[in-house]
Amino acid sequence: ELKKHGSKFIPVDSEHFSIWSLIKNKKIRNIEKIYITASGGPFAKLPLNKFKSILPKDALKHPNWTMGKKISIDSATMMNKVFEIIEAKKIFNLQYKDIEILIHPKSYIHAIIKFKNGLTKILLHDTTMTIPIFNSLFENSNKVIKTKEIDLSILNDLQLTKVDARRYPIIDVLRKLPNNDSIFEILVVHVNDKLVDLFLKKKIKFNQISSKLLKIIECQEFKKYKHIKVNNIREVKDIINYLSLKIDYLSV
Repeated sequence: ELKKHGSKFIPVDSEHFSIWSLIKNKKIRNIEKIYITASGGPFAKLPLNKFKSILPKDALKHPNWTMGKKISIDSATMMNKVFEIIEAKKIFNLQYKDIEILIHPKSYIHAIIKFKNGLTKILLHDTTMTIPIFNSLFENSNKVIKTKEIDLSILNDLQLTKVDARRYPIIDVLRKLPNNDSIFEILVVHVNDKLVDLFLKKKIKFNQISSKLLKIIECQEFKKYKHIKVNNIREVKDIINYLSLKIDYLSV
């Protein structure tokens, strides 16, 4: 659609805007790896044996961002990064193997791109959506925005680490996603919506969001969706209505 109408697509979310900014006017084939960062949420250092006792009020206390309930829970489980990788794959025409998550507690770096020419570029800014929104709206203009000085204390203590799958088992979803676009992605989104809602209503435990989601999307009857492409929004709505009945039964 973008090619057909000669339109430009500028993502607004901080991670995707950062990737877009770093690869602007570059060819995708010249990219070796894209890294998006995750703060690790409120339980980055919580002992694993305490995860079953996490309450909704605890999961809603994000250390860096003020967000709505749904996205705050997704941040705590790391599901928001799973979604961001799905989105990045589509936006930039990548493969899942090209994108990786790094834990970065300060949320100062938003994207890192390693190019095949040996250069690595990093984009950083304060934990405010004002900056990516401003730059996506006023790209190539002379408008300015007042921001803070570079925080050298953070730069000297970035603490970038790989994701621990024991702490964030939900990232295993990425191994189960097909590289082709399919209904399966809608299934993953919808199941997660249902489970987060159940957790917020205290009907399931925090660690059951991950365990139940991984179990449900492995059901044999849902695997066929990996090979079925969605053609329009009406089909998405029909699929969600159908899945709601199935997933309500499987979720509890």
